[in-house]
Amino acid sequence: MTDTTTTTTPVQTDEKVPTDENLPRPRIRIGAALWGLVLLAAGGGALWIFTDPARREAASLAVLGLDGFGWSIVALVTVGGILTLVALAAVIRSLQRGRA
Repeated sequence: MTDTTTTTTPVQTDEKVPTDENLPRPRIRIGAALWGLVLLAAGGGALWIFTDPARREAASLAVLGLDGFGWSIVALVTVGGILTLVALAAVIRSLQRGRA
């Protein structure tokens, strides 16, 4: 019977093995997280409205009853919300870069 066990010797290299301190920080997609929260809130609101016939009727009457000024306010609030999300993402990104 022959002995098939082999012994290995560790290979010495000059390369540095990265440690936890040398590894780059994981990149967090702040914009995606913020938009995910916005879509989650919009979906939750839509589910809340559409699960009750009285709420659904009230919402449709409110939307159909908007005039030009009402739609301009909706557009203004939407643009303001988008700008707020973009600014918040930029602030968080700059804070992360400052720490890295």
